[in-house]
Amino acid sequence: MKVSQLISSHYEILTQDSLDIEFKGCYATDLLSAAIKSSKSSNILITIISHVNTVATAMMVDLPVIIITESKTIDQQMIDKANEEGIAIISTPLKTYEVIIDLHSRNII
Repeated sequence: MKVSQLISSHYEILTQDSLDIEFKGCYATDLLSAAIKSSKSSNILITIISHVNTVATAMMVDLPVIIITESKTIDQQMIDKANEEGIAIISTPLKTYEVIIDLHSRNII
C-alpha cells in the first residue's frame, strides 16, 4: 500500500515526496520503546508523540510512515529529519483508536 492511498480529508501529509512511500500494516503506541520492541519493518507508526525522537525510532525499526494523532504540534526539526530520511509524516485530528478504525474500514490495514 502507498501513502497516497491513505490520504483523505482527515490526514495532512507534512513531508515532501512522500506519496509513493510504501507500507504494510501498522503499530500504534505512545511509548517509543514499545515501537522499537514490537513494531515490524514497513509498519505505519501511529502515535501522539510529535518529537524528533519519533523519527529516530522510525529509522531504527524501518518504519516508513508516522501518523501523529490529535493534531499535536509537529516542529520543523521533526519534519526536516523525516524529509532527510525519506519518512512520511502525516498529521490528523483523529485520536489513535479512530485512525485504526478508519484505516481498517478502508481496507488499508
